[in-house]
Amino acid sequence: MIFVSGANGQFGRAVIKSILAAGQAGSLAVGTRNVDSDFARELAAQGVSVRHADFGDPASMRGALQGIAKALFIPTYDTNDVRLRQNTTALEAARAAGVRHVVYPSFLNAESPQVEHSRLVHLPTEQAIRASGLGFTILRHALYADVLIGDLEETLATGVLTRAGGEARCAYVARADLGISAAQVLMRDEPSGRTYSETMERTYSMGEIAALMSEVFGKPVRYQAVAAADWPYYVNKKWGMPLELSMSMVGTMLAIEAGEFDRVTADYREITGRPARTMREFLESVRDGSA
Repeated sequence: MIFVSGANGQFGRAVIKSILAAGQAGSLAVGTRNVDSDFARELAAQGVSVRHADFGDPASMRGALQGIAKALFIPTYDTNDVRLRQNTTALEAARAAGVRHVVYPSFLNAESPQVEHSRLVHLPTEQAIRASGLGFTILRHALYADVLIGDLEETLATGVLTRAGGEARCAYVARADLGISAAQVLMRDEPSGRTYSETMERTYSMGEIAALMSEVFGKPVRYQAVAAADWPYYVNKKWGMPLELSMSMVGTMLAIEAGEFDRVTADYREITGRPARTMREFLESVRDGSA
């Protein structure tokens, strides 16, 4: 069987949707801290094995991974110091339960010293996986294109796309597309040791994204820059993100400004046989309600 953690999360749902679309409900187990959610109940009704899995509870992880051959471990949204402990707990449970292959969604250019969640979570988790003796696949994700539309209603109403990063070019990819590629890696006989960096096949500046929004949604949108150091306070005030969590984003914004994510690969095409959607295609899917 294959296993997907974080079943109630957005990326977990995207992966599960792709696996179910392939008719593989009977070979799928999912882990979640809330097995009584509406979504978890829907999955169980479709024949999916829904299991209690808490990255902070080694016993629950060992139990959830019984009979699993290949597991996708999706990091939680806890603070970075906690996330690394959670990931190593999941990895140790996988070894104890006899899991043969681990799939881990990491971050593009995970070696960047500026990006806090890469430095403190993703890179050391990758290193632990490589040293574990288990088969593995690492999926390094570009920034989710979805982060650009979390405040879309306000963006279109004001005509202003407010973001940090300046005019540096940056790689993006839609979360739903990553759900498709992760599902394919899980469902096929994937060789061990591969690291994929998944991006759209071109990068975009914020000005270009604002122009695309204007064209796709039929309303004028311009880009307004926010300094990287001010970004945590902006998202704390506008979106209610806890300041402790938003402060960890400063390094990512500085890395974008420095051009560290001005990078494209054909890895997504290699996994799926087709390119990831372009930014225009993604925005059109948002407009049409099919994102």
